[in-house]
Amino acid sequence: MELLEVTITHNLADTAEVAELFRRRLIALDWGRKGPNPNEYTGRGYTDVTLFHTMRQHGAAVIAAYKGATLNPSDRLIGYVKAGAEFTRVKGLLCLPLAKAQIVDSSESFLGNLAPRQCTVQRCSNRAKGRLAALVQGSALPRDVWSLHHLDVEWLVTNYLIATRLCVCVWSGGRAFEDIDHVGLTTDGHELLAQTTVSERLVGTKAARLLSFARNNRVLHFFGPARSAAECPAGITYHSIEKVFSTLDQTSGGQWLINRMLGVTSNESR
Repeated sequence: MELLEVTITHNLADTAEVAELFRRRLIALDWGRKGPNPNEYTGRGYTDVTLFHTMRQHGAAVIAAYKGATLNPSDRLIGYVKAGAEFTRVKGLLCLPLAKAQIVDSSESFLGNLAPRQCTVQRCSNRAKGRLAALVQGSALPRDVWSLHHLDVEWLVTNYLIATRLCVCVWSGGRAFEDIDHVGLTTDGHELLAQTTVSERLVGTKAARLLSFARNNRVLHFFGPARSAAECPAGITYHSIEKVFSTLDQTSGGQWLINRMLGVTSNESR
């Protein structure tokens, strides 16, 4: 079972409580402070308390924000809830302890994309893609394209298009063409349409869709796994995303980009 990845923000009315949670390396839920029984809650409260039980039972990698607890608003605690951890109560708040917690600056890497969306606490595995779990466990991720979130691969391609002069400018393809990732202008004045995927299974389908947009004065490029190149039909230039990664990683700008996508800066404990 993969380690659950969870994001939580503490924004309580009493800032002293937030500071205490931060100091004690705890994550907490409010929701009326009715205790650990999920059946005492309804709606989102029931969902969040149930999630805390899942974390306590199976363990979880956590990134936690504590509003106003530090001078740097980008400071986060990352750590993990141990499987079998016991609940703690702080002024009625339902709390779980973070093991091996460390302070990080979320503006320095992919962690900035892990804030809860439209709620206080939620699973973020669809955005973290194992990177948060690897980070809190101290495991090194391979430095390759397969360690990136698929949206980060699209941004890698955007930068590759410009860095290699395939395009002089790039626009979000989805704003003009359904199912297309990039629209650009080539150095010789042609319109470029490009599609990106990390899925070997989807190369043929996505390439066929891209080919349907073929026109005079337009060039088509596809970025996908190296071993799926044969799935791409004639009329489209195929690029392996592995080559895109390695090409950018040989430049200072590309290294900076990949470092931010993969890495994290740990602040001195405080």
